[in-house]
Amino acid sequence: MSKLNKAKFMEPTQNKTELSYLTRSLLHHPSPYIIYELDGSIAWANMAARYIFDLKELSELSIGKIDDDIKNNFGDINSIALYYDTPIEVTLRDISFFMRTRVHMIPVTDENGIMLIELLCKSRDGLDALKETIECIENNRVELAYQKQYDLVTGKITGVEALLRLKDGKGGHFPNDKVIPLIEGEKLFSLIVLESLNQIKKFFDVKDELGLSDTTVYLNVSAHTIMHQEFCKIFSKFVEENDIKENEFGLEITETAELEDTQKAGESLERLKKRGIKIALDDFGAGYASLKYIRDLPIDVVKLDRHFTSNICDPSTSRLIKFVSDVCAELNLEMIGEGIETEQEKNMMIDLGCETGQGFLMHMPSFIEDIKKESHDG
Repeated sequence: MSKLNKAKFMEPTQNKTELSYLTRSLLHHPSPYIIYELDGSIAWANMAARYIFDLKELSELSIGKIDDDIKNNFGDINSIALYYDTPIEVTLRDISFFMRTRVHMIPVTDENGIMLIELLCKSRDGLDALKETIECIENNRVELAYQKQYDLVTGKITGVEALLRLKDGKGGHFPNDKVIPLIEGEKLFSLIVLESLNQIKKFFDVKDELGLSDTTVYLNVSAHTIMHQEFCKIFSKFVEENDIKENEFGLEITETAELEDTQKAGESLERLKKRGIKIALDDFGAGYASLKYIRDLPIDVVKLDRHFTSNICDPSTSRLIKFVSDVCAELNLEMIGEGIETEQEKNMMIDLGCETGQGFLMHMPSFIEDIKKESHDG
């Protein structure tokens, strides 16, 4: 970990005596913590928080509005402190983004308390990934590459998946197999939602020019993201403000392990679908994705995990693909095979009932300028 900037970080202005033990005990804690006072100011940040934000002054950081239901629920001085897992909008210098947090409501007196905001991070590597991602957002080093999806029978382009790419600041990009798994594992997708939408807006500005007017553009989001109404409002506002037609914009739901409350998730997805947003269940068959989600969630698309494609010659795997294909057909769901790299895989997918796919065989992930060249060379 690099050395912190030397700066004066004061103890919280209120309740100094009561909070001195808390701040001393959390100062060197590996998870980032900040103390947020009810007047809207940030009173204190521990070393991990100063590290990820590269803070020189506390005034460089501010927190967006926190729900009144949380702010007004401290309990009393004799109670166990309450906490809420909630995304919070953070403004750092000139940029804004959302972060996954756990807000601890700590009563200090019977009339007063403080919010101890824990920025969720599971590991030291995750802390570095958090810092690097924030630096990429702040320094305009977030990009999206786009991979086309095809009707495997006709060759028609049906959709485009937007894939995260982070510039390394040295003229290249961080390796996908290094950064992306960390972002997924540390559940940092919410961090890049706003910047990803800024990038996708640029794609929609030239979508017709690229010959992709009738296709769906999909953005990967975590299950955690769609569980929170603030993000649903952001996605709805995006399609409304940019006059995006129904089914032109879609969300691919990843990290389905977090879909513990399928009823709540279903309600969120229904609201998004009413705004014309298409819903895809990503990496089906991997991890926690299961038939349960097909049954309980209002999805439009099932994306078959690439593991099935790479093992399609295995008889048991091919039978599973056929089974999922039959279920999708029965429920009128689109099925997309991921990771198609050979003609054999493509043809076997068609034979097993999966007629839409993406992979290196048909198209390599490309940036907007490269897709423009493809369309002109056409």
